[in-house]
Amino acid sequence: MILAIDTSLGTSFALIDGDETVIDYRGTDSRSHAETLGPLIAQAMQHRDRIEQVVVGMGPGAFTGLRVGIAAGESIATGLGVERVKVCSHDAAGLAAAERTLVTSDVRRGERAWSLYEAGRRIEGPSLAKADAVPTPADAVRVDIDSVDAVSLARNAARSEQVSAALYLRPADAMVPGAPKRVSV
Repeated sequence: MILAIDTSLGTSFALIDGDETVIDYRGTDSRSHAETLGPLIAQAMQHRDRIEQVVVGMGPGAFTGLRVGIAAGESIATGLGVERVKVCSHDAAGLAAAERTLVTSDVRRGERAWSLYEAGRRIEGPSLAKADAVPTPADAVRVDIDSVDAVSLARNAARSEQVSAALYLRPADAMVPGAPKRVSV
């Protein structure tokens, strides 16, 4: 069995057994990842002895949302002692497409993340652009996603190029504080 988790947009969770889909959940709420994942993980753990691989969507996405899914996936894989596969979240839509495809997702602040796919592989991206300036090749079909298909992520994991770190695409909002201000008495 393969378990797939993605929280780059909403919460997506799947457990597949060959051609059979055991669990398939796709939600678009980007603010309740932890609350949503708990019951799904509990349901999947009923099959823990049969899970052989955990696929984790690594973004692009927002920092907090991504961290929830990555931490959950890493914890499950480590706890079960199974293989983990870290992939670009856009691969769920892009690798499944037969034609040249541009996959985009909303990353807030008027920007979209995008990746270009051809012949079942990612040839460009993920990259970041203003929503009205996403480069769309004339011969590509544009697919705007608001959630990731975790079943597709699981089924295409073997074809995905693994990534080593979360795909944030922009610097963190949090900053390391500077030196403390000098106080005089």
